Amino acid sequence: MHGAIDKHQRGRDFEGFINELFALYDLDPRASYVMKYEQIDGAFSFDTDHYVLEAKWWAGRIGRPELDVFKANIERKGKNTLGLYVSVNGFTGDALAVYSFSTPFITMDGGDFMAVLDQRIRLDELMSRKKRHASETGHCYLPVSRIFSEPE
Repeated sequence: MHGAIDKHQRGRDFEGFINELFALYDLDPRASYVMKYEQIDGAFSFDTDHYVLEAKWWAGRIGRPELDVFKANIERKGKNTLGLYVSVNGFTGDALAVYSFSTPFITMDGGDFMAVLDQRIRLDELMSRKKRHASETGHCYLPVSRIFSEPE
């Protein structure tokens, strides 16, 4: 995927990769689907909650406008729906600042995925820690490096 020239194909391949990885952890993933006014990159279940997925493999970091759109998409779903926003190259500081007090989603970046693929942390453990952090602090972002450096 890293060397893919067609960015749309790279995105579809990335969504498929995430879907397969989540299936390995029994997260009941659903592939991307289209609704009347929006396209959803995927959905899954984790820890009795339902999540919608947004996955981006952009050259740059994801900014506040993209997170604002994702938040609105989540809010149009069921009352207890949460979100996971995956950005291989991370998020801008302003985007993380806005979603550091209240958030309906958690985030993952390339470092998170590499830690899972390198088997330094299980995906379900990573998700659990990120979800707990968001619930306790309101912040959407918890880097895997901080998880490794802090006691549970």
